[in-house]
Amino acid sequence: MKQIKIQPENEPRTLLQLLQAQGVFLSAACGGRGTCGKCKVRFAEGAPEPSGPDLARLSADEIRSGWRLACRTYITKPCVIELDPQAEEAIAVGTAFRKTAETAGSGTVPETAVPVLAVDIGTTTLAAALIYPGAQPPYPVATSVNHQRSFGSDVISRIDASNKGNREALQTLILQDLEALGAQLGIPEQDIFDPEKIRLIISGNSTMQHLLQGLSCESLGVAPYTPVDISLHPWRNMTLLPGISTFVGADIVSGVIACDMDRKDDICLLIDLGTNGEMVLGNRSRMLCASTAAGPAFEGGNISCGTAGIPGAICAAEIGAADPIRTIGDLPPVGICGSGVLEVTYELLRCGLIDETGLLDDDYFDEGYPLGEGLFFTAKDVREVQLAKSAIASGIQVLLHEYGIGSDDVSRVYLAGGFGEKVNIRKAVGIGLLPEDLADRTRPVGNSSLAGAVLFSEQPDLAARFAQAASGIREVSLTETPLFSELYMDNMFFPEQ
Repeated sequence: MKQIKIQPENEPRTLLQLLQAQGVFLSAACGGRGTCGKCKVRFAEGAPEPSGPDLARLSADEIRSGWRLACRTYITKPCVIELDPQAEEAIAVGTAFRKTAETAGSGTVPETAVPVLAVDIGTTTLAAALIYPGAQPPYPVATSVNHQRSFGSDVISRIDASNKGNREALQTLILQDLEALGAQLGIPEQDIFDPEKIRLIISGNSTMQHLLQGLSCESLGVAPYTPVDISLHPWRNMTLLPGISTFVGADIVSGVIACDMDRKDDICLLIDLGTNGEMVLGNRSRMLCASTAAGPAFEGGNISCGTAGIPGAICAAEIGAADPIRTIGDLPPVGICGSGVLEVTYELLRCGLIDETGLLDDDYFDEGYPLGEGLFFTAKDVREVQLAKSAIASGIQVLLHEYGIGSDDVSRVYLAGGFGEKVNIRKAVGIGLLPEDLADRTRPVGNSSLAGAVLFSEQPDLAARFAQAASGIREVSLTETPLFSELYMDNMFFPEQ
């Protein structure tokens, strides 16, 4: 385990904050409230007494062995700590986008003086494709963790952290992550922000773009939620792609372009199954969009043993099979990622171990259903899934209602995002995440945000098309729609099996 020396400071600061000051950024999905249990550290000696929340998130054995939650621990003397082996996760490289005949773009990069790095800045992960002049796809792709997760797993936590004095720290983190991402692709760190060496095309949600540029997030967190600048514009050696609103950003506009929705006559539905749960419905004549706070459950966040899509993460399950769980890389299980969360939920429902209300069987209610040594899927985890799937399902139904059509009128459903690429559609329908009658028209498209950035890199003349899509899509505010609240309560229930 990696050991780190820590010195106390005059003003009281949590161990998580002291580590952040030293450039060590642990995962803290809850934003440091002591509820997610992700920022575990072990004191080599002289562990402080655990505070209340530690007792709820750590086992008695862990406490006795010196483990503590960094966000709830204060030190009064110099100490040496050891990090949880999973504290520094590495994201497995996935498909950037499934390039099809429907995808716009020639696949030929214009002859320019410098290469282009197309980047998707996600709340949880970053992805980039390196495109050299005259190159042909597929392009080399790299992915990594967004280390801003140390300030919370969702955009609301990041906005709050920025507004409480951490704006510069959050910007520094994402700039460092971009340097590291470029290094994976062979770009020297000193070159990544040099306009004579490389040009960057940045897609991502509106909060991530604000944090990258060091813009104030004050107006993002309070009504009427007005962004500082989400237009198509340059910054440093970067081009920031345009967004629609504070909660529907450039990542969704990129997805619309990548899926050709703005040029189709058929009505299509794009769903990004990330932390924020954005969706767009429509065609070239008219498009509506919405964003719902789905939470990070389908990215492994707020789940007791949740993790990103790293080697050893449980990614599939079938209770009763010879091998009831499958992990990434077929390694011993270290946690459960988003696709595994969905599959375990479905399997528990199929086997009658949770009922339609989400109540976990008495045999597993206290500790949870065992998934491996020290790994359990708990009653709280089931509730996180219910909240996430209800938000997505209700948002889809509201958009259909606002558009004035039924699901039969939708010709194609695109599932975007890392989770969307790996999701088992049959099981997603089985827990009520997706409408059953759209199952045969649903297909995953991977990281459509990165795909849009790649297309822009290939064809800079797409600028007008991106800007037109961003300005022409009308946002439906789900929080101001009474129908959403009604549907949300109904969709909390699981379908009967």
